[in-house]
Amino acid sequence: MFRRTAPPRGRAGRRAGGTGGGDEGKRGGEKAGGEEAGGEESDDDFAPEDAWRVCASLDAGGTLERVHFATGRGARLLVAVCRDGARLCVRVKLNDKTRGGVSVVQVAADSVVLEATDGSRAPARLNTTERGMQITGADATSRHLLVWNSARAEVHETRGSGFARVSAFDWSGRARGRSGSVRGESNAPASSSQAMAIHGERIYRACPGRAVVEVTDLAGVVVDALAYEEAQGAAEFVDCNGDFLCAATASGHLRFWRLPADGVGRAEAHGPKGGAMIPADICGGTHAYAPGSGPDGDDGDVPEFSGRLPFAIDSVRVNCDGTKASVLFAHRGHVSVLSTLAVYDVDTDGYRTFDFAITGRAPESHAWDAAAPNVLAAQTAFDENAFADADEKTEIIPTKDEGDSQVPATGPYASETGHGRSAATMRRHANSRGIVVFTLFASPRGLLPQEAHPVPDGFESLLGMAAPSLFVCNKAAAQSGGGACFAVTMRDFVGMEHLDAEAKAELLTFNYDLAVGDVDRARALVKATTEPAVWEAMAHMCIKNKRLDVAETCLANLGHVRGGRAVRDGADEPELDARVASVAVHLGLVDDAAVLYEQCHRHDLLNRLYQAMGRWDDAIAVASGKDRIHLKSTHYAHGRHLESVGDVSGAIRAYEKSGCAAVDVPRMLHGRGMTDTLERYVIGAGSRELTRWWARYCESAGDYEKALHGYQASGDYLSLVRTYCAQGDLEIAAQLVEESGDPAAAFHLARTFEAMDEYADAIRFFGAAGRHGHAARLARRCGMDNELMHLALQSPPEMMLDSARYLEERGELEKATTLYHKAGNAGKALELCFAHDLFEPLAGIVKSVADDEDADPKLVAKCAAYFLDNGRYDDAARLLVKGGDHARGLELIVEHDVKIDEELAEALTPPKGADPKDGGISEEARKALLMKIAAVCKNQGSYHLACKKYTQAGDKMKAMKALLKSGDTEKICFFAGVSRQREIYVMTANYLQTLRWHGDPELTKHIVQFYTKARAVESLSGFYESVAQIEIDEYRDYDKAADALRDAAKHLAKSKADGHDAMMRSLEARTELVETFVRARTLLAAGDVAEATRLCERMIADPRARDESEVTIRVGDVYAMMVEHWYQAKDLKRCCELVAELRERAGLAAEPYLEATMLAEIDGET
Repeated sequence: MFRRTAPPRGRAGRRAGGTGGGDEGKRGGEKAGGEEAGGEESDDDFAPEDAWRVCASLDAGGTLERVHFATGRGARLLVAVCRDGARLCVRVKLNDKTRGGVSVVQVAADSVVLEATDGSRAPARLNTTERGMQITGADATSRHLLVWNSARAEVHETRGSGFARVSAFDWSGRARGRSGSVRGESNAPASSSQAMAIHGERIYRACPGRAVVEVTDLAGVVVDALAYEEAQGAAEFVDCNGDFLCAATASGHLRFWRLPADGVGRAEAHGPKGGAMIPADICGGTHAYAPGSGPDGDDGDVPEFSGRLPFAIDSVRVNCDGTKASVLFAHRGHVSVLSTLAVYDVDTDGYRTFDFAITGRAPESHAWDAAAPNVLAAQTAFDENAFADADEKTEIIPTKDEGDSQVPATGPYASETGHGRSAATMRRHANSRGIVVFTLFASPRGLLPQEAHPVPDGFESLLGMAAPSLFVCNKAAAQSGGGACFAVTMRDFVGMEHLDAEAKAELLTFNYDLAVGDVDRARALVKATTEPAVWEAMAHMCIKNKRLDVAETCLANLGHVRGGRAVRDGADEPELDARVASVAVHLGLVDDAAVLYEQCHRHDLLNRLYQAMGRWDDAIAVASGKDRIHLKSTHYAHGRHLESVGDVSGAIRAYEKSGCAAVDVPRMLHGRGMTDTLERYVIGAGSRELTRWWARYCESAGDYEKALHGYQASGDYLSLVRTYCAQGDLEIAAQLVEESGDPAAAFHLARTFEAMDEYADAIRFFGAAGRHGHAARLARRCGMDNELMHLALQSPPEMMLDSARYLEERGELEKATTLYHKAGNAGKALELCFAHDLFEPLAGIVKSVADDEDADPKLVAKCAAYFLDNGRYDDAARLLVKGGDHARGLELIVEHDVKIDEELAEALTPPKGADPKDGGISEEARKALLMKIAAVCKNQGSYHLACKKYTQAGDKMKAMKALLKSGDTEKICFFAGVSRQREIYVMTANYLQTLRWHGDPELTKHIVQFYTKARAVESLSGFYESVAQIEIDEYRDYDKAADALRDAAKHLAKSKADGHDAMMRSLEARTELVETFVRARTLLAAGDVAEATRLCERMIADPRARDESEVTIRVGDVYAMMVEHWYQAKDLKRCCELVAELRERAGLAAEPYLEATMLAEIDGET
């Protein structure tokens, strides 16, 4: 049988003892797992076919052709088909273990190796080949070895490196002595048993189908029976540790007994009186039936459970003082072990569970420490199915930033979260294909993970543990005649093997206290210890439990100055893992520090750690993927390192990646005297910066030819010109300047010509360099006045002023005035203009002053006076306002009718809130000025500007009146909406009624809205009357007119004005008259001509119909309605009578009321 595992790492544990030929070379106290510094190994470094380990093997006794697993028997049966027949093989779980200082390892179907774990006894091998006995179970004490199968059992006494058989008995009850003779019959009928244990001179065996554990002597004779409740079923598993026995029954109960210390007396019940019942949902409520092993499947010889538990018990182990028992569970049929490990606590009568699914691994076996009652170990293997579930579970693991980010004690029977290892630490070996042993603390807080120990390759399984050692087996070593038990030091105890048992116990207790969070007790242990090695080990444990407070005490006792400093300095880091990692580095736990930095995502610190360790590939990988802000600095540090070790080519590549090659590569190569290599590198790099540096270097060395070539290649024309000037080749230098147009080169050449008194050329090249000030300076010094003006205008202001003073002294006043003005001294320019009547430049100066917002007020006043004297009142007013004389400016505007635009209006407006003490005006004076400005704007037709100024002055009524004159309906409506004044609403609505509102629904809406907001119900009622009149006069739509009149009446009813009642009666009468018209038209349409005629005659006779001062019907419309009716009835005679009556009696023309074609036809009848 094979299991997929990690590839060989070439590391081994140490032999448990000092005997066993050929094993002495394995003593090394190897660290569990044999991990290299650098963290976890990659699973991608080996081929899949090499990633398998042998779990079990057997000799088929012939040439094997094929194998088959049974389908209905939980995959426990295997048929091996050979050429000469078939072999039926049963899969059994071997009882490899350590107990009482000895280890029992079954290395073959008929062979067992027994040896002392401390090496005090040579390995002894028992073979049962001659007796044809295949061993399915084994147990041992320091003196005896018990082996059995389904048919018989044997007891052997250890003697040196061999055995002496004490007895052999089959399940019929007959016992045999050393010679095979029958010694006697048992007092009670014996039965087949698959679960047995030996203690002293007694054998304890389970009886299938009976609720009893039989007690026999070494000869198999039953001397006692440990009975319990029949309902709990037969005992399926028994385990003995020290003086305590634990049995697991078929119905899922645990029973405990205290065994006699002398191994002969009577056993006493221990623990709960009725035993401990295993809850059905202890594995999270999973119904763990394997295919073919459910209630309807054939389980064969699989123990039949009562059905209360949805899973099977796989194994049971009791601790050294009988206070706890651990249980592993399996799918029905024992196809595979479930991920839950449960521990029953006798003292609290409760269960604690730990789900290995969060580690990505599946448990295989478990064992308690030989002396510590609260420490157990569990062997795990990689499980791909469990690994997928673990990813989901670990996403919700709670974390705390105090003692640690912890893995909780999972399951419904865990009281609370503990203080064990972090979740990331537990999952660190999830991908490992080898065996990983997890050590845990069983505490009232739950099962707390303590450490993960990868087992070195070549070792098959966990046998047991006795801190600080884990015992693992290597059956291949036993096949060569040596022992099979090897000790692997637990990770927390590496280097502590030399300590005595008491010191080791203190370390274990200290680790437990840290795990459960008992800091006070942990500190007490630190104070009580005097061994420096123990302090160091305690400090390591504090790091792994992330308890820096206790670690600081340990480091202080050790005198570890750097570690203590790291604790204090690390307090500035916000992440706990980062603080712990900084201390771990000083304690040599660099791998743990790397993991911690990765967990808290402090990749910057991880990068620095890798650099300090010289792991540059890892540092660059971290910087490239997760710390890119430090990528270039990492490459630079790598380059410095490679330079220090003499790797020049590697250092060059690193410096190039860091972006510092232009500086550091020349420095390095020059410092090493590698000039030729440096030249080749510069040429090959093609960098202008490097080429320029190389040219300078050649120039300093006197190699001008290479220097010029380098300057030319790098495009450094300044250096080219400088070199040619130094060599006296001024023509070539001048040609280069003209071709390149480089200002710096031109300036250098100009200075050279100036030094040689070649002023004309110097001025020319100063101009080419853009240094016109230098050119003007030379021109002034040389008296070149013609060139001076042109050069000075392109010079800085200081040079302009110097040149202006020079020209003023020379009498060139216009030129001096221009330069003063250009240099920013407009005052001086104006003085010259006024003093010498320079009118031509004066206009330009005044205009520039007027346009300058930051001009001097005195200068502005001078310009204003100039404009007044010349009749330019517009410009004068603007300058006066700009100079702050608003009153004089406004007076000038009114006096000379100067047009006020937006800019001038804003300039005239004084700032709001200015203090009169600081040159401002009072609020009353400001409002008066604004009113005056608004009045001027209104008179000038700038109604929008007038509205704005009236508004700023606080007079919204005048502002609205000014805006109404503009006729801008949109802005009028907007202003009314924001003003929120009743009078303005009414004014706006009245204005809108002057427009063609009857064809614009939006205007009608605004009129109603503004009258409504103003609560002007009389005006609103009058508006609706206007609507009714227009509907009658324009459209003859008496229906809409009636609706409008009803709306008018509705709003008029709200009025409280004088004469309200009379107005309501008049409105109602007119509404009634209009409604009568509508009714008459309806009757005509319905054919009731008589009634309609009667109503029409009554309307014609009604005097109100002839009152044109109010809204009413039109008599002509009444006649027209009757004429249209009789016209449609083809009664032209009647139509002629009505038309004549309209003309004669009513005195109205018929044309406005009747269509021309209709009227012509009617008139034709007469």
